[in-house]
Amino acid sequence: MTRAGPCRERRCSQAGFTLLEALVALVLLSLLTMALTAGLRLGIDAWTRGSTHADELSRTLAVQSLLRELLGQAYPYFVSSGPTRGYVDFDGTNSSLVLLAPTPVALGATGRSRFRLSITKRQGLSDLIMTSQPELGSADAGSVIQPRTLLAGTASIEFGYFGGLGSESGPRWYDHWNGQAALPQLVGIHVSFPQGDARVWPDLVVSPRITADVACVYDQITKLCRGR
Repeated sequence: MTRAGPCRERRCSQAGFTLLEALVALVLLSLLTMALTAGLRLGIDAWTRGSTHADELSRTLAVQSLLRELLGQAYPYFVSSGPTRGYVDFDGTNSSLVLLAPTPVALGATGRSRFRLSITKRQGLSDLIMTSQPELGSADAGSVIQPRTLLAGTASIEFGYFGGLGSESGPRWYDHWNGQAALPQLVGIHVSFPQGDARVWPDLVVSPRITADVACVYDQITKLCRGR
C-alpha cells in the first residue's frame, strides 16, 4: 500500500497561480473594468442628451400650442375713435404683439386678458417674454401676471402679419399691423436658434378664428358698421 507523502516539487508548483499569472489577471481585470466604466459613462451621457433633447422638444411644442391658442382666439374688439373711424384692439410689429384673447386655463385665470409678446435681448441672444393683464383688471401690479419666458436663448424671433392694408392691392405679408379695422388673416412667428442648438421650431402660422364683428353698430345709410 502506498503512503501519501509530501507532494513533489513539480506538482506543488502547478497547484496555484504564479506571480506573473496573477499580475496578468489583474491587468486584464483592470482593462475590462475600464472598458465597462467607459461604456457605462457613454450610455449615461447619451441618455442625458436624449432626455434633455426630449424635454426641449416637449417645451417647444407646449409653447407653440399656447401661442396657437392665443392667436387663434384673438378677439377682434373694435375700438371706435370717431363716427367714421376706429380700429381693432390688436397691435403688432416685427418684434412685439399685443392682442386680446380668452385666458388659457393653464395660466390660472378666467375671462379675457390682454397679452403682450415681446422680445428681450440678453447677451446677444433673444428671449420671448409673455405678460398678460385681465381685460377688466386695473393697471396696478396686482392685476398683471408676472412675465413668463416662453423661449430663451434664441438667435432671432420675428413676427409677421398677412392681409390687406388700406387701399393696397391684394393681401401680402407685413412686419406690422396696427390701427386696422380687422385682424390680419394670418399671423406668423419665425424663430431661429444659434448654431449647435438642437431645438427645432417649425414656422408657426395661425389664422385667427373669430371673424365676427363683435362691436358692430349698423349704419342704415352706409349699410356698414359705423367706423368701418
